[in-house]
Amino acid sequence: MNEAGYYPYEAHVLKNDCEYSKRERLYAFGAVVMGFLFIKLTAAPIITASRMGLGTTVFLLLALIFTQSFEERKKITPSKALRNILYVLFSANIFLSANLLIRWLCLIFALLILVYGSLAASDRKFEGIRRFFPIDIAAAIFRPLSDMSACPSAIRSAAEKNKAGKAIKNVVLGLAIALPSTIAAGVLLMSADSGFASILNSLADGGVQTLVIIALQAFIGLPVGFYIFALCHVSGESVDYSDEDCCAKIASMRFVPSGAAAFSAVPLCVLYVIFFFSQISYFLSSFASRLPAEMGSYSEYARRGFFELCLVSLINLAVIIAINLFAKYNEDGSRPVFLKIMSCILCIFTVLLIVTAVSKMAMYINVYGLTRLRCYTTWFMLLLGVLFVGIMISMLSPKFNLSKFAVTSFTIMFSILSFSNADRLIAEYNISRYLNGTLPAADITMFRELSADAVPAAEKLRGRISPEEELELVKIISKKLETAKEADMRTATLSEMTAEKYVHLKL
Repeated sequence: MNEAGYYPYEAHVLKNDCEYSKRERLYAFGAVVMGFLFIKLTAAPIITASRMGLGTTVFLLLALIFTQSFEERKKITPSKALRNILYVLFSANIFLSANLLIRWLCLIFALLILVYGSLAASDRKFEGIRRFFPIDIAAAIFRPLSDMSACPSAIRSAAEKNKAGKAIKNVVLGLAIALPSTIAAGVLLMSADSGFASILNSLADGGVQTLVIIALQAFIGLPVGFYIFALCHVSGESVDYSDEDCCAKIASMRFVPSGAAAFSAVPLCVLYVIFFFSQISYFLSSFASRLPAEMGSYSEYARRGFFELCLVSLINLAVIIAINLFAKYNEDGSRPVFLKIMSCILCIFTVLLIVTAVSKMAMYINVYGLTRLRCYTTWFMLLLGVLFVGIMISMLSPKFNLSKFAVTSFTIMFSILSFSNADRLIAEYNISRYLNGTLPAADITMFRELSADAVPAAEKLRGRISPEEELELVKIISKKLETAKEADMRTATLSEMTAEKYVHLKL
């Protein structure tokens, strides 16, 4: 352990099998159990039923307890506390929400927090978000892969140091040696007696199925367990790259003259100027909430413009990243002025296009109501707009930590999306618009695509729609409730468990 309270990087790399401590060997077995729990609580429900719920939440919470209990340094810093709070909240939302996409995104986000936590436990410089965060998160994900052999090595070490372990090892080895002769004798006896053959065949049918299941579980569960142990194992190793190393690696990628990089964006900017002004009446019609004369419908107008503007925004983001990543900087390490100017111009154009796209979508929503796709795409465009504002600020202020701004902005925006109960929000918005007369019809079919989160909103339509529509709505809701009842506790969600008490519609 060094003066800073961390183990040096070589502490585990040079270790042989006999040097694992009793505590490490114990955690190696625990990691295998965690891999098995991952199969039972998360992977199996996803593979067999394409669902996740309470089981995944329980696994994620156990994974947090397991990894952090392994850490030598138990002190809770403000950054660590914030990560743990976010981790628990997003893990819990997998059980709270019935929206499958939200649950998947929460799972991915929680796992990223978990792996980054192991990196932060290895060195204090990762407690906060560095400006090299993309490199840090990549290291957090891939660094444990180099230590995947640590778990089986620790288990083998435990077996060699324990009499019971040696006995089990001998039993397994003996059974493996006896397997060929047992199979040969079994085949001969089956040929000699039909009754014995039928008994073995019946045993084999069930045995083959069991072996396939065990093999599949081992194929998925063991690597997960090995990765979890490696995640714990490397958390005690200091990371061997510093800010200076990152700067040097990035500097080695800069091979394009700054002037060439800046002027490479000029044709694109000129093209946007011409396009924007030539189509200004078309694109800005949305601000006046009116349909251009050449457009046949609001649907055609919004779809035709919105997704093109989304792609243009992504292209601009790629161009800004490329010219700032590969262009040569000044001798003092500062960003050239022309590069800043061109990046800011691209940011300004992109923000204008995003504002136009969002206003077009807002007009579309005002006419036709909300759907999942309209909700998600609007959220994504708003997130892009915030990121481009951050990029522009970073060009004007060299000390601005763009990575921290981007991570914070994404976390806030993703929290809004995750905990806003989007499906219920969509349903209640459309129903409220229908009830106050601003939407011409109640879209009953929207409940097909929405999850059980939207079920409570259906009650507001009772007695407000035609008997035929009410019958159709009851069928949709009943199907959702039946699906929820078929789920076991591993895939159960709170929305599905409580949805039935909100339903008073009757056939």
